[in-house]
Amino acid sequence: MPPVHPGALLADAAARWGTPLYVTDLDAAAARLHGYADAFPGALIAYAVKANPDPQLLRRLVAEGAGVEVVTAVELALARRAGCPPERLVMNGVGKRDEEIRLALEAGALVNAESLHELGVLLRTAAGHDAPRIGLRLNPALDAETHPHLATGAGGSKFGIPLAQLPQALRLVREAGIGLESVGAHVGSALESAEPYAALAERLAEAAAIASAAGLPPARIDLGGGLLVADDAALDALADAVRSHLPDAARLILEPGRSVVADAGWLLTRVVRVQPRPAEGLAYLVADAGMTELIRPMLYGATHPVSLVVPGARLEVDGGGEVHLAGPICEAGDILVRCLERSLTAEELAGAGPGAVLAIGRAGAYGAAMASVYNGRLRPAEVVLEAGEARLSRRRETLDDLLSRDA
Repeated sequence: MPPVHPGALLADAAARWGTPLYVTDLDAAAARLHGYADAFPGALIAYAVKANPDPQLLRRLVAEGAGVEVVTAVELALARRAGCPPERLVMNGVGKRDEEIRLALEAGALVNAESLHELGVLLRTAAGHDAPRIGLRLNPALDAETHPHLATGAGGSKFGIPLAQLPQALRLVREAGIGLESVGAHVGSALESAEPYAALAERLAEAAAIASAAGLPPARIDLGGGLLVADDAALDALADAVRSHLPDAARLILEPGRSVVADAGWLLTRVVRVQPRPAEGLAYLVADAGMTELIRPMLYGATHPVSLVVPGARLEVDGGGEVHLAGPICEAGDILVRCLERSLTAEELAGAGPGAVLAIGRAGAYGAAMASVYNGRLRPAEVVLEAGEARLSRRRETLDDLLSRDA
């Protein structure tokens, strides 16, 4: 279950900075990070910046000992700006441009090749650098039983070098006269069970043995990320699943993103309209946040809990029935939460009329990171909580920000 939100702080944040508004609890995110470190002593826990690139969040996690996993030059720059040391930088990604590979190598990052073609480019570029750190990201061909869009380890996905091509990849590395920093894979995201990681660990242990037999013993084994939640029970199960195949935790790299920050963040939104549909037995609360602020429900069918932070007008819905939270975007699929009665008590729902402020939970990951300006929407401000206080991390986007790009 997600932590109980700090209602007074959220109400104050909404009053000070308006809605929609992203709020991230830095202390909660740091606690999740330490949970990983405790479960895997000595491992490199490289936070996946794509989940939430808030600058103060990155600085806090790096200060707490995290590495950073990036997939673009911009994410690399954000990680370096946050103070991440070179030995804790990891770059993945199937479409890294040649220039991005060069920048990552210059930064001292571990750069993982995801195809034989990319490996060739990486090796040629690495030849001009001292002590380059390169790795192989493999495709484990595992069914992680998650949403198809999140099944990065499936055999038909675009990610990673097929296991059948591992000998060829090792030959290219050996001929280049460069050592192998890591072998790894990412099995998928939003995984509710540790079972896929047991199968992944077994295949990566085999891949490491093959590499060692070829004269390229990898210093690290990279398990990627993808765990849905990172409470103590889930992390214990993950560690147990991995340990039987990869017992040396200090040799591992993990790349959690969502499980570190999802439950540490909320999207605050204000109800602006009520749209009743009595003939259909439902009503919509139309909020000032929508798919442009949180696309996961539309993109993945993701579900998010909702809490009432500030009551609004009394909600009167003719005929009763279901109440859905909808966004203002001109798309029929712009529904943030269906059946609010599953999250709110009857009394809370009655207070959720126009003017009410709602907190959409589990929005710390892939909320702000995937926000868009579709329909002329300006991206919300971002606020962080730390030691019981709220402060602005990123201001709200303005029309001038958008127009500044015009030629």
